[in-house]
Amino acid sequence: MSASDLARRRAEARRRNPGKTPKTIAYQHIDFDVLDSLVGFYVRTVNLLVSQDLDAHTESLSLAGGTGKISTILMVDSNPGLRPSVLAHFIRKDRSAMTKLLWQMEHAGFLEQRISPAERRARELYLTRKGRELAKRLRQVIKEQDDDFFVMLSKEERSILIRLLRKVYETYIDTKPVAGD
Repeated sequence: MSASDLARRRAEARRRNPGKTPKTIAYQHIDFDVLDSLVGFYVRTVNLLVSQDLDAHTESLSLAGGTGKISTILMVDSNPGLRPSVLAHFIRKDRSAMTKLLWQMEHAGFLEQRISPAERRARELYLTRKGRELAKRLRQVIKEQDDDFFVMLSKEERSILIRLLRKVYETYIDTKPVAGD
């Protein structure tokens, strides 16, 4: 990608997602200390930025605010009968947060919990018709948001970034499982 293409893409990204810049001090020369070399700093900060942008894009779908709603809708749609503990493990929710999230999703009419026919003490998650319709619309909205938000990355750079983040995710996801149902 040429320097002018990169500059154009960055300008587009800033225009779509204007930051609230400080007005009282000159902030262009702030020293980030060791933070400038920490992957975790950038992961956390970009997570906040992408979450704010995603909330704005999904506000009309009654999903803005909080985390886990989009993952829940899409993972349950793709895995009918998924157990809450398995979902919680993969989206990194503890038991109380998962309970609250499922309660919200049920009361919004997007999903239902059923007793497992195979194991009476276990619950399984299923989307309602309203939830399945939402999942279909949601896939389109979040793909557009993702493309727009990361417009400054080439296709190759996006692929590399996803591969690296997936590698980190897969390394840790099985070492710290969330307690079962």
